[in-house]
Amino acid sequence: MSATTASPFTHTRWTLVLRARPESDEGRAALEELCEAYYQPVFVFLRRMGFAEDAARDHAHSFFAHLLERGFPGADPARGRFRSYLLGAVKYFVGDVLDHARRAKRGGGAEHEAIDPSDDYSPALALDDPGAPAMPEVFDREWAVAVMNRAVNTVAEQHTKERFAALRPWLMGDTAASQAESAQALSMSEGAFKVAVHRLRKEFREALRHEVAQTVEADADIDDELRYLCSVLAQ
Repeated sequence: MSATTASPFTHTRWTLVLRARPESDEGRAALEELCEAYYQPVFVFLRRMGFAEDAARDHAHSFFAHLLERGFPGADPARGRFRSYLLGAVKYFVGDVLDHARRAKRGGGAEHEAIDPSDDYSPALALDDPGAPAMPEVFDREWAVAVMNRAVNTVAEQHTKERFAALRPWLMGDTAASQAESAQALSMSEGAFKVAVHRLRKEFREALRHEVAQTVEADADIDDELRYLCSVLAQ
């Protein structure tokens, strides 16, 4: 399976996804894959905001369920990366969650209580201004990891499990074996193995560029976004 035919979403730039109505089959398929792809950055961000693990998972599911129901109202691709848009949407969502929690404490005949600054919600109380930056580096790093993983998975689908398992360490730079040893495991000559590694790295670069292309407005932005994501991972 090639990087350009991996799924319906790979044909759809995020600008088209935003225009698609959730009730259309094509639009909803794109939205569902998008939500699955970027669940982890949202979940980790919520955890770092101070929510307990179960609460963070519940809120992440609720956030994406909301997107699946409504799509992306008010989004303007010309104003920035999709990554930045989604982070802003998560921050607004957190603000709504905290507002609801405060109202629940005050209303319904319940005893009025001040919000304890040491409770699970306290780290997120600084989000009174949803447009203000709040640990964007946490979200961006998880976003970069998600993008990298999707590119790796796209490449993996083009190879047998055995072949990719032998080649992957050379893609990620975490092998202790020699190329001769890895080549022998695949019953290949060392020269053929080196060619296979070169091709794998090329496939990965192409898959990574394609993945990033889904989250920027124009092809001219791809290289800038790639450099930024690599810098985030290097920190």
